[in-house]
Amino acid sequence: MKRLEFDYWLAAFGALKRAFAGAEEGLCAYDGAVGDGDHGTSMLLGFSEAERAIAERPPADIGELFQSAGVAFMGNVGGVTGVVFGTLFLSLADATAGVGALTVRELRNALADALDAVKARGKVREGQKSMVDALAPAVRALEQAEAEGPRGALGAAARAAHDGVEATRAMQAAVGRARYQGAKAVGHVDPGAVSVALIFDTLAESCSP
Repeated sequence: MKRLEFDYWLAAFGALKRAFAGAEEGLCAYDGAVGDGDHGTSMLLGFSEAERAIAERPPADIGELFQSAGVAFMGNVGGVTGVVFGTLFLSLADATAGVGALTVRELRNALADALDAVKARGKVREGQKSMVDALAPAVRALEQAEAEGPRGALGAAARAAHDGVEATRAMQAAVGRARYQGAKAVGHVDPGAVSVALIFDTLAESCSP
């Protein structure tokens, strides 16, 4: 597999819904340590609504697929989760409008733009205990592992995202509800970063060898 075709993305979104259904309880537990405790439920709702929208109005290309996901998160998921993940997918939609397949480089470029959009929307930078701390290293890993092809590059991105998740454990939150916890948030990982890592895990696992 040299490019990530539309059919891959369609199947991957179904896999994402299943992955977050399985991870809902654990993600809520992570969030309960630093926030409202509903992050897992919010992520599952977003992907469930995306699945419903995709079934009702099948997308014609990758951009429309990401658009469905972005609208689903923005329109149905409350709080910061809906905004930042909605922004992520809507930015990806803009970058892939009319596109039927993506190379690793094209995906990396689209994700780099999406990372910038999330940082701007959330007024957050790396090191502040947020999803950015998993997304930013994943984007860098995609670029560094481009020669490995989609499966290898996505696997590298997933590993980098997990490293980013672990790095959030030592951070004191500067954004989101966790910032009200102050030093009490130290020792706990950021749930949004965990979700980013799970997304890359699922994308890598959905790739054929």
